[in-house]
Parts: sequence; C-alpha cells; structure tokens
Amino acid sequence: MESTQTPLARKSPAFSILPHEWCFGAFLALTWLRLTLAGGAALGWSFVFLGCLLASVGVIAWARRNSNGLRWRVRLLFYPAAMGVCFYAMAKAVPLLGVPQRDDWLLAWDRALLGETPALAWVPLLRPWLVDVAMAGYLFFFYYLIAGPGRYCIRDLVLFRKCIVGLFVLYGIGFIGYTVLPAGGPHRFMNFDQPLQGVWLLGATLKSVNDGSNGVDAFPSIHFAATLYLLMFDWQHARRRFWWLLGPCLLLWFSTMYLRFHYFVDLAGGAGIAVIGWLVAQWFERKSAELPPNKA
Repeated sequence: MESTQTPLARKSPAFSILPHEWCFGAFLALTWLRLTLAGGAALGWSFVFLGCLLASVGVIAWARRNSNGLRWRVRLLFYPAAMGVCFYAMAKAVPLLGVPQRDDWLLAWDRALLGETPALAWVPLLRPWLVDVAMAGYLFFFYYLIAGPGRYCIRDLVLFRKCIVGLFVLYGIGFIGYTVLPAGGPHRFMNFDQPLQGVWLLGATLKSVNDGSNGVDAFPSIHFAATLYLLMFDWQHARRRFWWLLGPCLLLWFSTMYLRFHYFVDLAGGAGIAVIGWLVAQWFERKSAELPPNKA
C-alpha cells in the first residue's frame, strides 16, 4: 500500500489557508488574546504566541508567491518549529492565565470510570526490567514523531501535506486543551509509596524527560494522540510500516500510564483529537484537487 508521488494541482482559493493553519492559528490567536487580557507578566509571554502567529502568516504568504516543492516543505515544516516554541513557552505562560491545575478533576474522572487510576492500580506490576522496557517505549514517541512525517516529506509531498494537515489540527486542539485543563500528570500530582526503579534506562533518561515537560501537558495525551494518528496514516498509506511500528506504539501507550505520566482519561482525550485530525486529513484529501504545483 505504498503511495506513489502525485503532482499537486493548481491553487484553489478554498485552500489558500490549510485546515491545520486555521486550527493551530486559532490556538495561537486565542492564547495571545488571553495572555494580553491577563496583563502583567502574562503580557510579555503573549508576544511569543503573537510572534508565531505573524510568522505563520508570513510563511504562508511567502510560500504562495512562488509555489514549489521547497517552499511547500518550508511552509509545512513551520508548524513543527512553532509547536516546539509554544510547547515550552506554555510552561511559563499558562500559569499566568490564572487557570488552576486540574489534576484533581482528571484523577476523579479516572476513579469514576475505572475505580482507580492506572498509575496506582498498576503498582503491583512494577519490575525494574519492565520499567526500563516501558521507558524505551515512551522514548519511541520522539522517533515516530520525526520519522513518521519525515518519510512522507522526503518521498511524497502530497502525502506529507495531508499528514501535516491532520497532525497539526490535532496539535492545535491538544494545545488548547493544555491551556483550558492544565495538569501535570500523576507523577507530579500524586504521592506514591513505591517509587519507580529501573535497571538503567529509567535513571539515565527520567530527569531529561521530566525537564522536557512544560508541566501542563497531561490532558489530552499527545503522546497517545500523535502516535495513534500516525499509525492510522501508515495503515492507509504505508501498511508494512504500520505492522512494524504497531508493537512499539502499544508499548508506548502502556508506558504513559505505567510510568505515571498520564491518567487514563488523558488517553481517551488523545484518541478523540487523533480521530478528529485523521478525519480532517481525509476530508482535505478529497477536497484538495486544486492546490499549488509540486515543482520539486
């Protein structure tokens, strides 16, 4: 089911701005406006999101002036860069919005659904070797997030565009979730009688993973959402790779709760935004017969 290269057709006014540009742009605009209205120290952080919004407008305009493969790739790759900037800015910016941490809500929802959140229910399953295996699965996210879209970026610009459309619709909604229901996850909110202990990998990586978090990124779980979306995308367009990566993704999803990073409801929320992103990508593919030409 490997896709073949398909030329992009002529541009259409209907898609002069792509769905993910609207969605991620809405996140940027809303966060900028909320921080501006909060005033004080929040006002300074508002310019980060305004700057990303203005930069996105500039990149879109630049890419449309002389559409070719290089400019399309720059336009599409702008969003992973903006995502990284915004993710780390939210560590300082979101607390200034005055929205309280909502770990208590997420824990209560888990207990209402499951009786107990997996971070506590799975304590009897803790084994140092399994903790290290789970951490390896958790780190797989960073490989798939880069290599998943990267494969299409190199091989097929049409599919790369479709992939980015759905992925950053997902990210736009997910980041709005971080600002509305900020939460740090069980490992930050809860006390555990039995700490996590690995053989080697956990100790070598856990501090870096925790330092890489922005402290408000529990709900929805983008670790779950992005990998589920990329798996669905590979099922449709690269079936062999789907089967190779299904096992590591299942381990990753287990690890998000086993290693106490997420509540179950975080994954449920992640599933919702993954499906929304995938459906938008399918709709976009059907409607985008007339977009700028691929001159790569």
